[in-house]
Amino acid sequence: MLFGVVDGHGPFGHLVSFRLVQSLPHFVARSEHFGQNWELALKDAFAKANEELHRFGSVHSINLEASGAACSVVLMEEQTVHVAFVGDARVMLASWNRRDSRMLLCTEDHKPSLPTERARLEASGSEVRELDPGNSRIYLPGSNFPGLTMSRAFGDTACKGVLAQPEYHRLLMQPDDQWYCVVATDGIWEFMEGQEVCNMTSKKLRLKGPRETLRFLTGASRKRWNHCCGDYCDDITGILVQWNAPESKDSKFNHSLTVAQP
Repeated sequence: MLFGVVDGHGPFGHLVSFRLVQSLPHFVARSEHFGQNWELALKDAFAKANEELHRFGSVHSINLEASGAACSVVLMEEQTVHVAFVGDARVMLASWNRRDSRMLLCTEDHKPSLPTERARLEASGSEVRELDPGNSRIYLPGSNFPGLTMSRAFGDTACKGVLAQPEYHRLLMQPDDQWYCVVATDGIWEFMEGQEVCNMTSKKLRLKGPRETLRFLTGASRKRWNHCCGDYCDDITGILVQWNAPESKDSKFNHSLTVAQP
């Protein structure tokens, strides 16, 4: 099963994200590594989806210099959870077990302030400027364009060194583990860290189920945006996946996407 979110940014970010939700699952399914090596399959799919995005932009006259997308995917194969991501759409993986509620993984945003990311960007010819503590942006040398906030993304062709190469994680889940994951855009994570999201959701998930828990999480995020930014709120997209969930009357509302090799 494959789950993911894509968060576009820039003037044509909506077209970038729309294209990627079509192409990325296609390239996962078509990868020569499908079912054999999921790390290589996901990295191969990200690379090919980015190449196809560039062709798509060229054919349809879509300027990708300052338009792109963050993306995170979670792939479940038997008892192994595979995570791949670029940018600032995070994945939080945790346990909802009443006796063992804890966070297992929360991905770290690809920001230009990270030493390894900054070194690669500057070696490639891009300029990284720190505007405020913890807030760095990427520019063409000597200009104020484009001011990109993430060091890995699809598209965003103006700045050299910005990669669509995903960071990869793999976790082994035992058959009786009560795990869940939240895959969400930065609209969720702007004012919440992974541990806080885990604390907010693990108990509610046990009591109310995934649909109500995700509704609660997105609502709490919107309230924080309203408190800090007034009427402005960044895009919020989230998926909550619960494994080994008890049967309930609402189970018919759960959805899954299965990727199979043709």
